[in-house]
Amino acid sequence: MLRNVTFFLLAAALVLPATAQEHDNSAYLGAVSVDFSQASEKLSSLAEAIPEDYFDWRPAEGIFSVVEVLNHVSTANFRLAAVLGHESDYKASATDTKEGALARLAASQAHVKELLDSMAEADLNSTIELYGMTMNHYGAVGAITAHTHEHLGQLIAYARSNGIAPPWSGG
Repeated sequence: MLRNVTFFLLAAALVLPATAQEHDNSAYLGAVSVDFSQASEKLSSLAEAIPEDYFDWRPAEGIFSVVEVLNHVSTANFRLAAVLGHESDYKASATDTKEGALARLAASQAHVKELLDSMAEADLNSTIELYGMTMNHYGAVGAITAHTHEHLGQLIAYARSNGIAPPWSGG
């Protein structure tokens, strides 16, 4: 997983700086915000549809369980937003309950959404250090959305493996 994130971040760091000057940043921010919201809504609704009895299920030893995936996404959301200068005062740490994981996930998603909706166009060209790389905010914002999609796909596979259909799929 870290290899996938590192590859995405490296690709974003190489491609996005060149294109940042050529596009309307506000349109980009709007599109990313919508994409993040849609993926987050699906992730949350799927997590809600998975019975709590399955929250400790994992496909194999050493692989994240359902609750660990949700905790991981929440932690990453808060950390990536903080790297972009948007600190959170949310204090709940990782949890092993469905209720706690869903509450923490919702708080982290709202925090990222607040960040995306408050970013100025000029912010996107600012540079930061992320995972040992210097990149502009385009790359970091893209990483947040890509990370959400990555783990949405993971939870879809977990759910389907246990006979649980994603709520939006119609079965």
